[in-house]
Amino acid sequence: MESRVIPLFASSYFTISTTLQIYQVICYDYADPDGYYERILLDSKAFTQEAESLCRNMQAFLDAEQVFINGQRVEQKILHVDIGLRGAADIPYIKWVVFFQGQVQPGVNTLTSNVEEEVSEYDIEVLYLWPPETQIKEVVTPMDFEVRGPLLLVWSRKGELVGGYEEVSFDFSST
Repeated sequence: MESRVIPLFASSYFTISTTLQIYQVICYDYADPDGYYERILLDSKAFTQEAESLCRNMQAFLDAEQVFINGQRVEQKILHVDIGLRGAADIPYIKWVVFFQGQVQPGVNTLTSNVEEEVSEYDIEVLYLWPPETQIKEVVTPMDFEVRGPLLLVWSRKGELVGGYEEVSFDFSST
């Protein structure tokens, strides 16, 4: 029997250090009316197999994504994956912790990515957290965004365009 697991919402949080060590937490919330993930959580062997599969699949996606820091392609590495429930058996989440690092250059630095453009099937929210005195210089994305000091909030709603070329330029000079 095939399970109906439907993505509802995706969030991503980036923490960026002045040495350009970047941790990203990616979390997807799902509707799971058949209780597929509830059953997985009750079986340690099934949980391990599912977590390994989710890790492999996300790592393959990250490997295909083109992410650059200051023009140098960086390798994104999954450090952790978790599966849980959002307070109800029919609302599971999957969470990945990703790490990557670039080389800082004097003045303005850039973080760019290029993935296939698509229309989102669910709402997406992304938060970038830079050190307090960082100045965000420019943001290029098809998604809506707002800069609040060293914070960058990016979002899109179901049915809107996501992906494509994205770039954030920032300066640590005043940190």
